[in-house]
Amino acid sequence: MGTETPTDVQKREQRRNRVQRLKKIIIITTMAAILLPTLLCIILFVKSAKLQNQIEKLNEQMTTLSEEVQNTGAVNVAADSSLQQTGQNTEEAKTTMENAAVENATAESTGDASEQVRKVYLTFDDGPSIYTEEILDILKEYDVKATFFVTGKEQESYIEVYQRIVDEGHTLGMHSYSHKYEGIYASKESFAEDFTKLQQYLYDITGVESKVYRFPGGSSNTVSQVGMNELIDYLSEQGVTYYDWNVSSGDSSGSTLSAQQIVDNCMENMDYYNNAFILMHDSQDKYTTVEALPTLIENILALDNTQIVPITDDTVPVQQIKN
Repeated sequence: MGTETPTDVQKREQRRNRVQRLKKIIIITTMAAILLPTLLCIILFVKSAKLQNQIEKLNEQMTTLSEEVQNTGAVNVAADSSLQQTGQNTEEAKTTMENAAVENATAESTGDASEQVRKVYLTFDDGPSIYTEEILDILKEYDVKATFFVTGKEQESYIEVYQRIVDEGHTLGMHSYSHKYEGIYASKESFAEDFTKLQQYLYDITGVESKVYRFPGGSSNTVSQVGMNELIDYLSEQGVTYYDWNVSSGDSSGSTLSAQQIVDNCMENMDYYNNAFILMHDSQDKYTTVEALPTLIENILALDNTQIVPITDDTVPVQQIKN
């Protein structure tokens, strides 16, 4: 071996330095390749967690807001004769409140309202339903009569229910065949077509030509594309009387009320009237109405000078709009 010169030593030292620098670069690059994705994952995780927390807070705020809206609606229901849901509920509420003012003014003008026998009319809209026969059983048990504002349903089982309503002495009223606002209230012609279809259908299966009607949403609804006075005139021409209500059970509000709430709504607001027309619903999602019925009947019958009666030809109607 030859003796290394200073130049050789210098070159070897430079190579060693280059190798070390290269190793450092490789190590740093490798660590960066490992740490950078990890760091990005950590950052994304933290941001995701924050975003999730924000979403949860928003959901909580929405839930709270929804509950406040429902609670506000429930308070309005109790304060204003148990006002109703979604478009239809608003119209029913308006009818209930304004009817109260009309009847109270009438009672004050006669001066003898307190001496009259109070008549209570139990009215059921939207039937028949899976609960109609149970409602009829309860009415039969207490020997009281009611009024059913029915729609057109052609199932065989419901045909028997229409007949039972008539056979057991209840009043068979009309509430439109389809109960579809956009069709019924599109024009006078569409209203007349729906009305005629229901009246003829009920006559064909029961032999009764119904002469009482309740407008879907009440006579003061604002969804009708034709003036309600025009439709009222049409019913009058057919010899038909329409009925609104002045006491609401609240059973068509957005949330399902308990049986006790329904009873309380009826009893609290009934005190204002000598002729109380109670609005209830006979449909597949109104089971608490059925549960409330026995207690409601018992409470009404326990009142002095009070009787439960069906609508008849002699009944003075509660009407929001009068021609």
